[in-house]
Amino acid sequence: MTETRMDKQINDIFQMLLHSIKENTNSRLFDNIFGDDSFELKSLEGNKAIFVTDASSTAKIIKDNYLSLIQSSLNEITQSDYEVEITDRSSYLKKKTAVEAASHTFFKNSHLQPQYTFDNFVTGPSNKEAYLASLLAVEKPGRNNPIFIYSKSGLGKTHLLQSIGNEFLIKHPEYKVLYITSEDFVSEFVKFIKGNKNSEDLKDFFSTIDILLVDDIQFLTGKDETQVMFFHVFNLLIAANKQIVLTSDRSPSELKGLQDRLVSRFSGGLSINITNPEKETLIGILKMKIKANNLSLSMFDNEVLEYLAFNYSRNVRELEGAFTRLLFSMTIRKPEDKINLKFVKSVFEDDEKRKTKAGKIDIDKIVSVVASSYSLTESQLKSKVRTRQIALARQIAMYLSRTILNSPYQVIGRVFGKDHTTVLSNVSKIEKESKENPSLRKALDNLTNQIKATE
Repeated sequence: MTETRMDKQINDIFQMLLHSIKENTNSRLFDNIFGDDSFELKSLEGNKAIFVTDASSTAKIIKDNYLSLIQSSLNEITQSDYEVEITDRSSYLKKKTAVEAASHTFFKNSHLQPQYTFDNFVTGPSNKEAYLASLLAVEKPGRNNPIFIYSKSGLGKTHLLQSIGNEFLIKHPEYKVLYITSEDFVSEFVKFIKGNKNSEDLKDFFSTIDILLVDDIQFLTGKDETQVMFFHVFNLLIAANKQIVLTSDRSPSELKGLQDRLVSRFSGGLSINITNPEKETLIGILKMKIKANNLSLSMFDNEVLEYLAFNYSRNVRELEGAFTRLLFSMTIRKPEDKINLKFVKSVFEDDEKRKTKAGKIDIDKIVSVVASSYSLTESQLKSKVRTRQIALARQIAMYLSRTILNSPYQVIGRVFGKDHTTVLSNVSKIEKESKENPSLRKALDNLTNQIKATE
């Protein structure tokens, strides 16, 4: 059989390693243990070096007495950090056969989708921590294990999970990435049990995985036998310092119906929550969608983006659906001018009618929500009292009246007994501070969501 370049490299490394071992051991011991081709370097894959001996007893002697020498010598020769595994030939062949068979059997339909990348993921205060943690999973795999990202549906968890896998393969094409949903795992486990396969086959398959990405882990709840297998797989990968990233619709502590030992392990890594997106993030997503459809931003009035970001802001999926609907209407109706607010409102006319029936937001409604949030009365908000808490709540109510309703400054002023210049000053102050103060920005977003929920 023709020797490949990789075979030659492995053989060259092995010969240098044998020379180093011989220099540091008794010659008789060396000949008995490492001579006569009874010791062999089988593979250097990923961060693992696998050595094979003729007998299990020899493998045990080498592990007990020479493991550190082999590891330090190998790492010095290769200038890498390899994990050393020493096994006997029979065990190696058995495992290799099982892994090769499993590789053609398990999770055949699990594939990463190339359209999900870090480049087209729009970040903002609501998701920045999750985004940075995802980058860390690629740059320093195993540093934080597991990474657990949770949020309500439609806020970008799957996009991040797939981006991790795609980026990891770009950086490490020789490594093995597995992206699955927890339902995939359940389905595969059920087939595995029904097929009466050797219980080690599935574990052997996972021992070949370098990074495991599991979406919607909450669907393991109530499935005790599957949880037992996942527990063993989880421990196997963590012990090998292989990166695991999980997503869920709730935090680890809220996963009812999951075994305590799994909840404990999920909580032992880095848990990050993605919150509702801010208006700026939603507008950023719309701009990216416009570019992705080979359209110019100049085709759309700013009011259009503001309208979509405000009215379809429960999650990214809802926003994308609204934008797709707008694109479809543009294709059918072919407007000659820029896409303006009048055109967009005509596209979403049915939604506008439903909102009118459900109830209309006005300044009084905003005042009521803000007052309740700050444990104040509506009269206090509209009074001339200028204590710090009341003044701040009043300024926020003015700001929300302007940003949500686009009410004229004079109209807002009449509600609060202020002139329009005072309203303008207060609105500008809150707008500026919200950009510098994440806590204030989050409070404004929460209030906006509460106000919209009253529709």
